[in-house]
Amino acid sequence: MSEILRIRDLAVSYGHIEAVKGISLSLNEGEITALVGANGAGKSTTLLALSGLLKAARGEVLLDGEDVGKLRAHQIVRRGIVQVAEGRAILTTLTIAENLSLGAYTRSDRAQIARDLEWVYALFPVLQSRRAGLAGNLSGGEQQMLAIGRALMSKPRVLLLDEPSMGLAPLMVQEIFRVLREINRTGLTILLVEQNVRQALRISQQGYVLENGSIVAHDSGANLLRDPKVIDAYLGG
Repeated sequence: MSEILRIRDLAVSYGHIEAVKGISLSLNEGEITALVGANGAGKSTTLLALSGLLKAARGEVLLDGEDVGKLRAHQIVRRGIVQVAEGRAILTTLTIAENLSLGAYTRSDRAQIARDLEWVYALFPVLQSRRAGLAGNLSGGEQQMLAIGRALMSKPRVLLLDEPSMGLAPLMVQEIFRVLREINRTGLTILLVEQNVRQALRISQQGYVLENGSIVAHDSGANLLRDPKVIDAYLGG
């Protein structure tokens, strides 16, 4: 499997506090990579830096060998790195269809946009049935579906997902992870930040464990699920 994204010595600071301490990791094309750890470990900060929403203190973000780390957020989206933020950030006063259309704002290939919209509706039938309704009337799980669908409409090469299961009912969590597997089967590369460590590692080809801003473990998702330290720290013994 070929490498699509490499992060080298990425550091991010808030004032004098270094939240991410020079981490390095790589994503293989077409795989799901999980980035797991406790609250405050630096997971969300890492994603914000990769998407250009936070400025890194140092380091490189290489997409197919090109350093995109110093580009602005909208330029990074155009290169194909797209984030679904924690909290979804949908536009609640717009319709579902309008939110999805905004996801394709960088594109001009109308015929393919129409096909991608039909694909998103097939992934999330509830969005199609309520496409004329306001996004603010959706449940939390449905809003998460919309946020993922909107990101897919930008035709990403790398999808960054920040806590997609947060605050959702167990059945909706299962549905979100099922859809992530289905999306990945199309060949889309995913970097998944998720506090539901068991579910995240179960669907991931590889995983990194982040503690206090540093990578402390890296292995296949299956091996990390069997790692005694991971079990003790994140899987309830």
